[in-house]
Order: sequence, then structure tokens, then C-alpha cells
Amino acid sequence: MSGEGKALAVHRAVAGVFLAFGVGIGLWGGASGAILARAGVDPAMFGIMLTAYTAAYLAAMSAGGALAHRFGVAPVLGASALAFGAVLCGLLDAGSGSAVACLLIASGFLGGVVDVTMNAEGARIERRLGKPILARLHAAASAGMAGGAILGSLVVSSRAPWAAGPIAAAALVAAGLAYGRAAAAAGGGSLAAPSGAPARGLSFAPALIGLGLVTGASIAGETAALLWSSLLLRDEAPRLAAVAGLGAAFFALCQAALRFNADAIRLMISDRRIVVASFALAALGFALVAADAGFSASVAGFAMIGCGTGAIVPCSFALAARQSPGRPAVGLASASLFSALTRLPAPLATGAIAQHFSLAQAFGAFAVALGAAGVLMALFGPSDGGASFPAKA
Repeated sequence: MSGEGKALAVHRAVAGVFLAFGVGIGLWGGASGAILARAGVDPAMFGIMLTAYTAAYLAAMSAGGALAHRFGVAPVLGASALAFGAVLCGLLDAGSGSAVACLLIASGFLGGVVDVTMNAEGARIERRLGKPILARLHAAASAGMAGGAILGSLVVSSRAPWAAGPIAAAALVAAGLAYGRAAAAAGGGSLAAPSGAPARGLSFAPALIGLGLVTGASIAGETAALLWSSLLLRDEAPRLAAVAGLGAAFFALCQAALRFNADAIRLMISDRRIVVASFALAALGFALVAADAGFSASVAGFAMIGCGTGAIVPCSFALAARQSPGRPAVGLASASLFSALTRLPAPLATGAIAQHFSLAQAFGAFAVALGAAGVLMALFGPSDGGASFPAKA
């Protein structure tokens, strides 16, 4: 196989990892309502578990980067994908609250390692090609989530609810092995940081703190739409429990559609304007879900949330990278760190509001938070001087 053919094989294998990652997360999102009910986990306890999960995920993003720097992206990504599949298999078959808690935290850490390393490999491929591809790789993950979510709710309500776990494991193991073979054939992929890598560090520039806060709010909203939607839909229409994953499925499907076209939109509209408009649409989606107008209206609301959140993270991170001229990694690392300030407390607050009031009101709180984030971005967000990419000749 030629060098170009090997590079193409790695590109496809990385896309397969993104897809399998999405399938695994989607299976959990679609099945979680039934699993939590079976394990006797109430909304407040689930909020605590998700807070620990988020903390583990954020810690893994840093640890995964260090591991990849020391051992190389290829071996860390391949091994973590296999381990993540095994843990998800256990989580999807968990029968007690303690098992759900332990396996959810473990899946958060391993999922974070997979996330940071597959994005690192995607960024390497993007640099080699000289054109944006990361948004489409993320679209593959969102498409996987859409399929996994509806499959998860159907399987967990069938006569073989145990099958959800092996499906998740099989997808990730197959993707991990395929990537490992492709990377080895191509010479190991990205083995270590180049000697000319930008200096590591953090920036406490107000623009980066603000970008981190609004990005964290968006990611918290995505997590809520994916992992709490099946609980809401099961409560709204118990007779439709088998398709309670439709909320997460439509959310992820619309997010995938937006991300497949995000790079073309960014050629015409500045990142800042896209982020502001996206927050407005996502807030409207959360408001529709909060209205508690029935199963169909809530599914439509989750679809709006998917469209609204699809471009926020890639555009915000692009803005963050431009806040540290010559050192884009510093801007990205800093914004990621500051995003924890809004990501970490969100699951705990969601669980508390759902427990003491209702899950619909918890989604209403997200509508207010994302609307406020959009206003702050419009008034105080960093200027990006126009479109993110030069127009094509």
C-alpha cells in the first residue's frame, strides 16, 4: 500500500473510532432511564454520579494528553478504546446503584482519554491535509450517538436487555483494533510531541476565561440533553418507554447534520456570530422541553438543542486558539480548564432541581443559562476579525 493509501486508511480508522465512541455514548443515553430505574437511582443521586463522572472526564483529558505525549497517540488511543468498550459493557448491564456509580466514573475517565487522543489524531490528520476535517469527525460521533440512543432504548426494553453492553463493547473493540492496525501499517501515527511543540502552560486572559465559561455551559447542556432526556420522556409517556431514546437520538442526529456543514458555514460567518446564534437556538430548544407539552414537543425540543449546540464547541475552541498568538495549544488548554467552572456544578444542580421540583424545570434552568451565555458572548465575546478561514480562490 502506498504512503497516501496508508494515510487514508488511518483517516478512515480514526473516523471509525469517533463513530464507535458515539455509538457507545448513545447506547448509554438511550438505555440510562431504564437502567437507573432498575438500579433504584433517583435524580438527585444521578446528578451526584454525573458530577463525579464529569470530574473524571476532565481529569482524563489532561492525563490522556500526558500519556499520549509520553507513549504516543496511537498506542494510547487503541488501548483506551478497548478498555472503554469493556467498561461500557459493564455499565449497560449494571443492576445496582453502587455498580452504576463505579462504572460510570470509570467510563468517564476512559472516555476522556479516548476523547482527547482521537481528537489529537484528528488534528494531526487535519494539519497533514491542510483543510478542516474535525467538525466532520465530530459529526460521525454525533451520528453514532443518534443510532446508539434509539438502539439502546429498544434493546433495554426488549427480552434481551443485556445485549446493549456487548453491542457497545463490540463497536469500540472493532474500531480500536482497526485503528491499531492502520496506525501500525502507517508507521505508528503520531508517536510523540515534536521537539518544536508549543510550550505548555495556561493563560488567565479574561477572553479565555469567558470562552471557557460559555463553552462549559454548552457542553453541560449537551450532556443534559443526551443523558437526562430518556428519563423525561419515560415520565411523559410511560407507554412509549421503548422509544425513550428518541430525544437523545434526534438531539444527536441534528447535531451531526449541523456539524457536517459547520466548516462551510464558518467560511461565510464569523465564529463569534455563529456561537451567539447557536446559543439562542439551543435556549429555545430547552424552553420547549421545559414547557412539558408532551412527548412529541419534547423530542422536537431536543432536536433544536442538537442544532443549537452543534457549532458552539468547535467555534469557541477556534476563538480560544486565536487568543494566544503563536501558542494555540495554550488557548485551547486554558479554555478547556475554565469550562470546568460551569460543567462540574451543572449535573448536581440538574439533579437537585429535578428531585425537588421537576426535570422539566431543570431543563428550564438550562434555557435561562444558555440564553445568558449567548447574551454575554454577544456583548463581551472576543472579536475574531471575520470568518475563521480565508475564502477560497
